[in-house]
Amino acid sequence: MQHSIRPLTSPDLESYRTLRLQALTECPASFGATPATEQAQSDAQIVSRFGGSPGHIMWGGFDSNGKLCATLGMYRDQSEKTAHKAHLFAMYVAARARDLGLARRMLETAVDHANALKLRQIMLGCNASNLAALRLYEQAGFSRYGLEPAALYVDGEYFDEVLMVLALNAAPQTA
Repeated sequence: MQHSIRPLTSPDLESYRTLRLQALTECPASFGATPATEQAQSDAQIVSRFGGSPGHIMWGGFDSNGKLCATLGMYRDQSEKTAHKAHLFAMYVAARARDLGLARRMLETAVDHANALKLRQIMLGCNASNLAALRLYEQAGFSRYGLEPAALYVDGEYFDEVLMVLALNAAPQTA
């Protein structure tokens, strides 16, 4: 099955909300939000995640029927001293679209975008018990640089988060 990847826009709001709630319900230890906090978000708050500036974007992965089945967000730091970095967030691939290379293609899209912005590095955090995701990120070139103990507390259990970085080939920024 061929999947397409493109930035999400306001017409994608309802399908994004549906997929996001599925992600939060299916994988509660992988995200900081809960279904209740997500449902409390206004349409404008959700659409603002989609970005609109080159350094803030949310991609969607769509199946051959045009149905949203994956998401990946990226935001660039805005401070003058940290604008060389971007952060990935909200990576999720629905079960029906897993093991087809879509997650890898979405990561490649994010890396290409960060390289086009001439960024130096991409950061992310991943639940330490999500071995499949850690393997994916490591295969994509991310390396571990730290561990946040007890980063999330879900249903009476604490979960550590592995901190990862991907160095890019950007030229040094000049003032």
